Formats: sequence, structure tokens, C-alpha cells
Amino acid sequence: MVHTLRVHLLSCLTMKILRPYIDIFFPAVCACCGSALRSSNHHLCLWCKKKRFERAESEGFQILPDSVQFQFAMWSFDKGGYLQDLLHDLKYNCLRSVGEELGRTLAGSFLRVSKSEMGNLFEQSPPVIVPVPLHKSKLRKRGYNQAEALARGFSEISGWTVAATNAVVRVKKTTTQTGLTAEKRAENLKNAFRLNKPKAVAGKIPIIIDDVFTTGATTFELAKVLKECTEPAVIATVAKA
Repeated sequence: MVHTLRVHLLSCLTMKILRPYIDIFFPAVCACCGSALRSSNHHLCLWCKKKRFERAESEGFQILPDSVQFQFAMWSFDKGGYLQDLLHDLKYNCLRSVGEELGRTLAGSFLRVSKSEMGNLFEQSPPVIVPVPLHKSKLRKRGYNQAEALARGFSEISGWTVAATNAVVRVKKTTTQTGLTAEKRAENLKNAFRLNKPKAVAGKIPIIIDDVFTTGATTFELAKVLKECTEPAVIATVAKA
């Protein structure tokens, strides 16, 4: 115990000494556009978070399955642009801190919209945050789940609890969704998830978190599985393609 505390104190002291030099030789830059950041505690510049991307427009009347009561996306996906590159890096380069910051940004946007569009929905039933799970083989390959990082940041701002790890699991190793039609995507995701810990979500409103909403095949299938013991889900994503 004493040894562990000593190592921790030395580590903290070393970082305090080295921090000015680290900031000089390795200045903090925006993970999206590469612009210099004023604080090394952030990973995205204010311009990228507030002005670079188009807000995803509500499509008015939207056909959703019975297992989903509301779908929200923060930004419109920009194929070949900054956002696509950022979300690709988030998914494959283990940018956990960037994911958490995006999750906090997503939560702020979501809460502003939810007050006007969903009223007192979360007063009727408590919410629980459910990141879209990865299959264990993909989790081993990538090292982490980007949806879980988003969910952690989302939880910090909303104050809502993230569902217990493995409350719902991905049991089917699906092929990539890229290039598939909506029908093929749905077939690819059929029976992909299993509710593993019903008590962790029972009677609550799941807030399903993911990076991109395309046809909804993934989140709709997850919502269908959760509906066995929950209220209809709400979907919140960083982008909508």
C-alpha cells in the first residue's frame, strides 16, 4: 500500500514537472481538424464542436418500429469529410477520450431537444444508457467499444446511469454493413443481440448510444431485444447518414 502510494505521488510529481515541456514539444491539437487547442484537457476545438458540422435535421413524421419511440442524431454525416475521418479514427484507433468528449457534446444537444420534443418522458420512467455492444471478436481486435466511450461521456452530462457491462451482448458475428441495402442490413443483424441481465434495464427507457445512424438496422434490432422488459427505446447518435 505504501509503495503504491509512493509510486503514485512520484508519478504525479513527474507529470507536474514535465507538463510544461510536454505542452511545448507536443502541443494539444484538435483530433478532428488539427488546430491548436488552448487546453490539453480537451480533444476537439470549439469550432468543430459548435460550427463545423451541419445539424441533423428532423424529418418530421418518421416511421419507427414499436420498440423505438424517438430517434435523435446530432450532426449530418459528411461522407469523405472531417466527420467521417473523426468517426473512423474513433472506431479503429482507440480514441477513448475523444469518444467521451463527443458523448458529452451529444448529451448537451440531446437534452436541449428532449425538453421540447419529449416533454416529461423521463419523469414517467427512469432512463438507462445502453451503448451498442460489440461482438467479443471485434472487441478484442479494436481494444475497446467506441459506443461505450460515447455512453460514458453522455452519462457525465445527463447524470443517467450506463447499463451494467454485458447487460445485453452481441452474440452474432455480423459482416460489415457497408454497401448493403436496408433489407440486407436488417437480415445481417437479425438475432445479433441477447438480453443477458434483464434486471439491469427492466422497466426503464433505454437510451441507445452509437456513433452513426444509417438505416437503423443495428439500433432497431437492439431495441427489439430490450423491449422484452423495457419501455420503447430512444436512440441517440453522433451522426445520421
